[in-house]
Amino acid sequence: MRDACRIAWNELKHKYIALLANVLFSALIGYFLAYDMVRVLAGDERGNMQPGVSFPVDLWLIAVVPTLGALAFSREYISFGYLVSEEPFLKRLRFFRMWAIPLKVVAWSRMLYMMMCLGISLLVCVSVFVTISGSALLGVLSVGEYAAFVFVWVGYAFAVSGINPYLEFGMNGKAILIGSFTGLLLIVVAILTFYSHFGQPVYLWVLELVRGNPPIAMILSVLAAVLGVAGFHRGLMYRIARKDLP
Repeated sequence: MRDACRIAWNELKHKYIALLANVLFSALIGYFLAYDMVRVLAGDERGNMQPGVSFPVDLWLIAVVPTLGALAFSREYISFGYLVSEEPFLKRLRFFRMWAIPLKVVAWSRMLYMMMCLGISLLVCVSVFVTISGSALLGVLSVGEYAAFVFVWVGYAFAVSGINPYLEFGMNGKAILIGSFTGLLLIVVAILTFYSHFGQPVYLWVLELVRGNPPIAMILSVLAAVLGVAGFHRGLMYRIARKDLP
């Protein structure tokens, strides 16, 4: 684990500009999420609110926040041509194999890299969210309900962010692009379908669920995060072991 952590940190510290961009984007997400929740829960708009008003917030929470586990503003993602033609992730995997780094170390280094990126970005996102929404929402929600809501989305982000290294080191550039856009389209369809059935944003529905038992919601979110990371780590090891590199 120490070797994996060293590999992840050495790689991340050379991408501080992309990480800073991730952090600034995370702050923006935290701001808009806080603004929307304060307007809906602490204001007078919930009764006549149209779900489409909060569609961007649902999209950020469900689709965008988990991608903060990857450096979305790094060259690999900003330049589609570079991703497809240069295959940067597979090049990195070839480097690891060339130096005969154990498979377990490689897989954990990818998961730790993801968790470092996500952890730093979420820390900023949650800090901005709490700073802006705390005083208003704590007049509507209890401290436990407020904390449980935050815990659930943080747990969700860690649970599904393992898909980033799983895709990056198991597919070529074209497959990553096609898979990413297909996944985004499916999420959009799922959110719109949810609106048509429940008539409210997804995040408000989640809030209503966690208000029933905040401690259980927090425990389940932590458990989901642990299982998600462990599951994607296991899947990543399997994919790397079976990956044939030229």
